[in-house]
Amino acid sequence: MAIALNLTVKVKQDPATLAQLDQLAAAFPTMVQPLMDQALAASERVHFARVLVIDRTYLQVLTEFDGDPLEYTTFFLEKLGPVFKAIFALVENAPPWEELQDPNRFFEYTSSKNLRALGDSADPKRGYLFSALGEKTVKELKALTAAPAARAA
Repeated sequence: MAIALNLTVKVKQDPATLAQLDQLAAAFPTMVQPLMDQALAASERVHFARVLVIDRTYLQVLTEFDGDPLEYTTFFLEKLGPVFKAIFALVENAPPWEELQDPNRFFEYTSSKNLRALGDSADPKRGYLFSALGEKTVKELKALTAAPAARAA
């Protein structure tokens, strides 16, 4: 069953940070997005992922993923550390990157910034998440949609 991450952080509002935010946004399609595509596809656990900036004030990393949240955040740290280093450099009151390189600290910090959705679910910390595909994992969905020849092999 998919689990939602609604990581939401406030962007520092000084001119230098806002310029860095603009640079990240400009570089995202050609530099960040390909890294994310490669890492997320290889993980075989991420259903959807997106990064939003709201009025140059808030930044969100929104994903739906399978499995244990600690393993998931550790995966992000290992495979996309440079991306998160750039993101957290923009964040108001974020711990230093050196601290966030510890998987437990990274998990604690990102968990503290994970907004709870409205409504109820099996995990009261996360709130409601609808899935039209039920409890199927990414791996199960990929197997179901594989070409018949690939399934026979």
